[in-house]
This record gives sequence, C-alpha cells and structure tokens, in this order.
Amino acid sequence: MENISSDTLYPVTDHFDGAHFYNVNTDFKGRNKLLDVLQWKLKGGATKWPCKTKNSTIPELPNSVGEHEAFITFINHATHLVQLEGLNIITDPIFSKRVSPVSWLGPKRVRPPGIVFESLPKIDIVVISHNHYDHMDLPSIRMLWKRDAPLFIVPLGNGKQLEAEGVSRIIELDWWQTHSLNTFQSITLTPAQHWSGRTPFDHCKTLWGGYLITSKHLKIFFAGDTGYNNHFQEIRRRYGKMDISILPIGAYEPRWFMQKQHMNPSEAIQTHIDLGSKLSIGTHFGTFQLANEGFNDPVQHLREHLTLLNIEYTQFIAPEHGQTISYIHIVNEELGT
Repeated sequence: MENISSDTLYPVTDHFDGAHFYNVNTDFKGRNKLLDVLQWKLKGGATKWPCKTKNSTIPELPNSVGEHEAFITFINHATHLVQLEGLNIITDPIFSKRVSPVSWLGPKRVRPPGIVFESLPKIDIVVISHNHYDHMDLPSIRMLWKRDAPLFIVPLGNGKQLEAEGVSRIIELDWWQTHSLNTFQSITLTPAQHWSGRTPFDHCKTLWGGYLITSKHLKIFFAGDTGYNNHFQEIRRRYGKMDISILPIGAYEPRWFMQKQHMNPSEAIQTHIDLGSKLSIGTHFGTFQLANEGFNDPVQHLREHLTLLNIEYTQFIAPEHGQTISYIHIVNEELGT
C-alpha cells in the first residue's frame, strides 16, 4: 500500500507518548522556551549577512549513473539532488524566496538556488526531514507534485499536511522503519535530535528524522536537522559505515540556544567520525540567515577544525552552491566495513 494515511493511531514508543513525539537520551523537549527566544533576540549579536550574493558554480549533472556511482548536487540550504542508478532523489526541497508561513515576512534567501527548478531532472523521490518551514516548503512541494508526481517519504504525522496540498503518493515512516523501493534500493528513517511545529498549537505533533538511502553498493546518510547525540553511533552500529554523509554545519550560534537542535562544524566532524563516513558533505548553510554566526563562518570553522584533527578537506567538503560531487564506490574497500 503506497499511501499510508497520517490519521493512523501510532503506538506508544520510547519517542511517542500517544500525543507528542520527543527526543531520547536528552532532556531537550524540543523548541526553546519563549523567555529564551526573547533573550536571544533582545541580546542581539547576529553578524550581518550580505543582502544578495551570486552562485559561481555550474552543476555538472550526469547523463547516466552506474551502480557503483552517486552524484550529489548542493542546491541550497538542506536541498540536495541525490542521483543513483535509475533514481533521482531530492532532500528537503526549498525554492521559495522566504522560509515563513507568509510570502512577505521571514528569513529571505540571499542567493538563488544552485539549480533552478526548471532545470531539475525528473524527481522520483522526495524525502522531508521534518515540518519546519525551511525544510517542508509547501510551494516547492506543490511544484514538484504537479510536474513529476514523485513519491514523498516523510516522518510519522507529516502525511496529512501533504495530503492537504493534493499529494497522493506518501509513505510515512517511524524511526528505524525502512521502505523498499526495489530489490536493491531502500530508504530508512533514522533518529535525529530536533523538534517539529508550524504553529503555536502543533508542537511536536509530528515526527522528525534523518534518512539512510541504500543501493546495491552504496549507503548515503542525510542527517536532516539535528543536534549532536549518540544516535549517530547507533546508526553506525545498526548499518555499518557510511559511504557518504550529508551533515548540517550551519545555524549554530549562540550555542546556549542552538546546541541541542543544531550541530556546529566541530560536532559535524565528530558525526563524520562516528559514522565512519568515507565522504561527508556540509549542508544547511549559506542561504537563509537563521542564527547569529557570520555568512562564511560555517565553512571557515569547518576547515579550521578539520585542520586541527588532521582530516583532509577532501574527506569533508563544504560544497559551493550548485556544485555536483561525484562518488565511486570501490568494491574492494567494502571488506572490513
């Protein structure tokens, strides 16, 4: 059954109490208290970003993809085009000018998408990590559905929002659940330390998470939005080392406010290590100013910490917007992983 209704009564688990979802192995209940939000905003300290900037990189999309290959193009924010053999996947698509419930207010993009919507190849799968406006952008979802009618894979409870937009191909997953696409390819929802909500009245009523995308020879991990915790070690314990990990490196300052919901570059590197990732790719930076750090800080801080740990920049790339990164799995490296 391809369409699993979001009206399903979900069983009580270690992260769902029958009414709300919550994080495990942490005291973070999701969403900072209103007084903390006011303190952050009133205290100031945000570094000014440019109003506009251009992209300097042109995507190099493949004509075909072999069974040992992956091509990942950074579009913007947490939106990546993941191309595997016979499969085009897009993560958390956002092509709108603002991330907000209204089109005239809220954080505004400072750069165009690295691929304009019209230049996207036909999309087969859309994975959405959670329902925040910068990750579940309804105008982008409507455009993708109208053009390609892809399969949308979302965490529990999020299907109802998509159904309201006319989407009828939806799979909802709980943490650790897997949807098989075919004999060799599948997508699994993994835990993340974050929260959900689009209004003052739906706090943590829907689940959030990251995704493990597997094919015959490859394991690709998309972390979604997350703070750092031991769930990355558990992902590696269950599924082994990752070939490619797409890890957030932005929206992390001030730490007292952001730490439990957003990783900083140093924590992203530790995640790269925890997952045993052969290649990690930074995401969630350089498009919308959502926190206090400077425009170039995520990339600069990532490189500084890589240098401190003697990790080559080629092992953890902060991609240019529009950059296509190619990866070839070497079969004999599989031994021991």
